[in-house]
Amino acid sequence: MAALLIVVSVVAGWIAIGHLAAATQRGIARTELALASARDLASDTADSASELQRIVGLVGDGLGSTSDALVATRQVSSNVRRFLDLASFINSVDDLSASLRDAEATIATVEVDLDEASGAVDEAAPVLDSTVASLKGIPGQLDESIAEVRSSASRIGEQVWLWRLAMAAGGAALLVVLALIADLRRAVASTQP
Repeated sequence: MAALLIVVSVVAGWIAIGHLAAATQRGIARTELALASARDLASDTADSASELQRIVGLVGDGLGSTSDALVATRQVSSNVRRFLDLASFINSVDDLSASLRDAEATIATVEVDLDEASGAVDEAAPVLDSTVASLKGIPGQLDESIAEVRSSASRIGEQVWLWRLAMAAGGAALLVVLALIADLRRAVASTQP
């Protein structure tokens, strides 16, 4: 009876190890797919961040150029207004001069806003550079993780056979021990009257 229980437990262990290995391999395969998807997402995000970095640089340059253009426009307006002030004896010139003065005030306000925006872009650029550098490193790290997962998956088959061998050897050892105990009992029983 004990021998039958040992054989049944070895067979059950053999099957359980196979099921465990299959479940582990499925989990590793899903992990590998998830890591591959994350790697693609990280790569796309790094590319997008690089493009954003380029756009931020262009926006910063554009803000600076626009500010320079507004300064020049305000100076032209101021010069024209001074010339018109000399000819202030014409009423329509007074209206034009007032309009130019209002335009200059508006342009000055826009210049301040553009300078603030340009400063904000300049401040954001180093942070964006650091973010882009970090994002570009993630795909490589995920590639390493994928390689480790693949390596682990290939070793599962080897480990299954080792566990099954250990299970079979342990069962065989127990059967040998039972056989030895049975022989010992017979030997003891044959020596007693």
